Amino acid sequence: MFKDIALFADLSESDLSALNSHATTRRYKKNTIVVTKGDDSDSLYVILSGRARVYLDDEQGNEITIRTLGPGEAFGELALLSGEPRAANVVTLGDCELSVVSKQNFMNCLTSNPPISFRIIKSLVERIQAMTEDISSLALLDVYGRVAKVLTKNAHEQNGKLVTNRLTHQEIANLVGASREMVSRILKDLRAGGYISVEDKRITLERNLPRGW
Repeated sequence: MFKDIALFADLSESDLSALNSHATTRRYKKNTIVVTKGDDSDSLYVILSGRARVYLDDEQGNEITIRTLGPGEAFGELALLSGEPRAANVVTLGDCELSVVSKQNFMNCLTSNPPISFRIIKSLVERIQAMTEDISSLALLDVYGRVAKVLTKNAHEQNGKLVTNRLTHQEIANLVGASREMVSRILKDLRAGGYISVEDKRITLERNLPRGW
């Protein structure tokens, strides 16, 4: 189950078997809240299929997306290690299949399988670096710059062009900390200029995006 998961990519077959023996598989429908901020930290989750969104919100209903997750990515390990309550909410963006390891079993695995601990540390360092970059973007780039960065960061090569996963205007707005209306105007102008095309909520970068808007 875990052999194709990035978090555990360096583990031996025996280490993978040890972790797999403690895991259960759960399925969640679209728009299901898997984790709520403030909950006790009782499990590690690994996405086997589908996508999920990690976000923060306030009492007025305002939201900002911390990151989106896809197959092979995990969440919940930081709270397990710190012993603190969950720091953010996680909601499914579509039907998801998750592998779940309880806190007790996860900590037992860490104790008896040091390579897992090293991989977790490496993953957390990479996440801190990514978060630092995101914070820098929010502080130093204007809204267009943040939108352009989200598009390029979420794009992968397909038939010789860069294509994003399915992204709604609201999802992009949540990622860049702006209104959906502002994001829609920027994307409309980019389409009019021939910089992007959109099909089934997937955005194709037809040519290099302009440096400013």
